[in-house]
Amino acid sequence: PDDTFDLVWACESGEHMPDKKRYIEEMTRVLKPGGRIVVATWCQRDENGRPFDKKERRMLDFLYSEWTHPHFISISDYAKLMQGTGRLQNVETADWTPQTLPSWLHSIWVGVFDPWIVFSQPRLYWKCFRDGLTLVRMHQSFKSKLMQYGMMTAKKSERLCN
Repeated sequence: PDDTFDLVWACESGEHMPDKKRYIEEMTRVLKPGGRIVVATWCQRDENGRPFDKKERRMLDFLYSEWTHPHFISISDYAKLMQGTGRLQNVETADWTPQTLPSWLHSIWVGVFDPWIVFSQPRLYWKCFRDGLTLVRMHQSFKSKLMQYGMMTAKKSERLCN
């Protein structure tokens, strides 16, 4: 139902949504007036002023196809979508890439080098190895600032009296 939740928290789901505008609008719809929305998601860098070069485009296309993501958008694009609802105010954004970058290397280690996978499910090893390679490329994308870990928050405005 509309206006149900005091808090809508979306962690690493935006990158999977093909229609980012609808994604933000739906979270806004179920948020109570005065409630807070918090979104943490993978973002691409903003293209304003510097379009992606061929190497960057190839990297993004690889990440889209390897993990079947529809597309990424920038942190500023998420802010514009939030502001565009007409219901979210005090939109704040941050780039949390420096705080999250170390976790990529840990994920690679756990995903590829955990011997439990080899011994318990040997047929899964190739998939885990391939995911590990993708994690390395993702780590490189974050480190080179092609990708950013976006944190966005806003408050839903109170209902207007009629």
